[in-house]
This record gives sequence, structure tokens and C-alpha cells, in this order.
Amino acid sequence: MKRHYAVALSTLYQARYCLLIALLVYSASCLGGWIYADKLGFFQQAASSLAGKFAGKGGPAFIFSLFMHNLVATYITMCLVTLWGWLPMVTAIANGLILGWIVVTTGVPSLADAAAMLAPHGMFEWPAMLIAWGVGLWRGAGYRFSTDPGTYFQRWQRSNQIFFLIVLPLLLLAAIVEGRGHLAEWFPG
Repeated sequence: MKRHYAVALSTLYQARYCLLIALLVYSASCLGGWIYADKLGFFQQAASSLAGKFAGKGGPAFIFSLFMHNLVATYITMCLVTLWGWLPMVTAIANGLILGWIVVTTGVPSLADAAAMLAPHGMFEWPAMLIAWGVGLWRGAGYRFSTDPGTYFQRWQRSNQIFFLIVLPLLLLAAIVEGRGHLAEWFPG
């Protein structure tokens, strides 16, 4: 197991510039969603549709649904369909715009309140998503700038190691923290 973690960390190191690009793209998109929220009203339908997927679910069912949704979206972006790095970056942009838009349109009194609301689960979910986008970019295009690019299959194997050893546990923790209110309903007292 130690060897698998060593390979995963080595791959993350090789993908470090792609991780930085993913962070910058996501941050700029969050800012864009915040600044141009009034022009992004079309997100209302997407947000309502997504919220509808989880509505009425309580306790473990909510956590499981949320975990599976994030798990599948992340795996597709990181390990299956990178499209030369475009899909991970488009996903980062869309997620950033939506987050910026949500912060403005939900009527949260201040940016500090929004951070307090998002930080508990975000401290697990954001690194997972940034790793997924960065490694997806590295798999799609960034490996060309790596000292040890490997074959397509080797890059896929390495991204899977990162996914199962690092991203999956982070997403599970994020789902549990995000669903803590639903767990409280499930286990009262």
C-alpha cells in the first residue's frame, strides 16, 4: 500500500503545474460567477434540477446519493474523458461559475458567512475536485511537459491510484460532513 501512495504522490508532483492551472481557472471562474451573477440566471434551472435529485432524501440515502454523484462526476473528468484536458477545465469553469453565482443569489449576508457555510465540507471536496481537474488536465495534455510521461495506459493507471487512494476518501468525508444535518434527522437526540 505504501508503494501505491508513493506512486500517487509522485504523480501529483508531476501534475503540480496542472493542479495550479486548475486552481487558477476555478478561482477565476468563482470570481466571474460572483461578479456576473446577474447574467447567469440560466443556472437557476440547473441548480433546481440538481437540488431535486437530493430532495426528500434523509440520512444515509442523502449522503450516499451525494457521494455517488460527486464520485461519478469526478471519475469521468479525471480518469475517463479528458479530451486533451478540455473536459476537466470546462468542468472547473462551470463549477466555479455556479459557486460564484450561488453565493450571490442565495442572499448570504457576507462573504465570510458564505465561507463559513461552505468550508466544513469544502475543505474535503475542494481538494478532491482540484486534484481531479488537475490530474485530468495532466492526463489530457500536461503529461507532455512531464519528465516521466509514461504511456496512455500508465497515465490512466496512475490517475486511478490517485482517485482511489486520495480523491475517493476526500469525497466520502465531504459527503458525510455535508450530510451531517440529514444524519441528525436520522439519529435524533
